[in-house]
Amino acid sequence: MGKERCSYWCMEPGYWREVQVLKVPRTTEESYWEVCYINLTVIVSDTYKDVYCDQKTNGERWTVLMRRFDGSVNFNREWEDYKRGFGNLTGEFWAGNEFMHKITTEGPTYLLRVELRSYEGEFIFAEYSNFSVGPESDNYRLHVSGYLPNSTAGDSLSYHSGMMFTTASHDNDIYGSNCAQRFSAPWWFVNCHDVLLTGILEYPPCTKYAEGITWKSAWGFDKFANYTRMMIRPFV
Repeated sequence: MGKERCSYWCMEPGYWREVQVLKVPRTTEESYWEVCYINLTVIVSDTYKDVYCDQKTNGERWTVLMRRFDGSVNFNREWEDYKRGFGNLTGEFWAGNEFMHKITTEGPTYLLRVELRSYEGEFIFAEYSNFSVGPESDNYRLHVSGYLPNSTAGDSLSYHSGMMFTTASHDNDIYGSNCAQRFSAPWWFVNCHDVLLTGILEYPPCTKYAEGITWKSAWGFDKFANYTRMMIRPFV
């Protein structure tokens, strides 16, 4: 049996193997990270999936689901882009809703960690002991619970638990109109949001009410992040 890398056992048909690992340049927020090649024959397709891995934070192995830090990638995209994923592992990216669904529902229970840093330099994080994303047939419904007390951001994401994913063309929120159109960002909207990690990231900072990268319990709707990422690991 191969060795574990990131937070997922990389599998080829019929047997386990150790994943290939590629070191890439680090950022100021991450001591180092690696690209883990996961065979997705049983996950998404018969091709390999490149996965961004953090093996430094808290001494754990994390699979990173999204990362933003410079505004170079447009996150105001449509359903198929969010389904497949977009961006580049050396920069900003979204791993894909289909990947999130498969990895969080066909294995162990996953712990979610969300990190944000404000334009002013304040770093906060929130951890949840149970995170999963439903299938496309249920519009990639978000399930998140178990806010952990070591977190510093406050619990804003639980408000979104149970909600389906919304884009400009797929209105699954409970708002009178389409939240993704209103805030120029797809997300698991309610009516509309307490958290918005896909919001506007620009320089100088966005000044429109609630349209930036938002975590309400920490910053309300007038202070935004210029760095954020979501990452998971098995919760044991």
